[in-house]
Amino acid sequence: MLEMMLTLCIISVLMLLSVVNMPSDKGRNIDHEIETIGYFLQSAQTGAMGSGIQQIVEMDRLEQRLLIRGRNGRVIRTHSLDICKLKSGGLERIIFKSNGDTDKFGTISFDCLGRPVSFVFQIQRGRFRIEG
Repeated sequence: MLEMMLTLCIISVLMLLSVVNMPSDKGRNIDHEIETIGYFLQSAQTGAMGSGIQQIVEMDRLEQRLLIRGRNGRVIRTHSLDICKLKSGGLERIIFKSNGDTDKFGTISFDCLGRPVSFVFQIQRGRFRIEG
């Protein structure tokens, strides 16, 4: 009985030491957030192409969220930012037309736990690339 208690105590101490030294998941969480933002923007583009009606993506810096609005201004979908935060400057909104193009080119900048990330938009075919 005493040997079993001693063994459990040693195993508990070893587990405690290994859990404390586990690597953080911060990098993977940042990548997941960036990927989610990309999917959100693509959903606005495909929604505009599928419905034949333009969709507006707004960057709400006060509430730290992204909004997709229809032509009438009604909010279709929102994405609250968790790890990445919108930086000042850059695009305030971008419109995806029914053919998939955007109304302007420019950059949406984020600060993801100290790591700068930018979504750079082109006008033709609504393409964007991620830098950072």
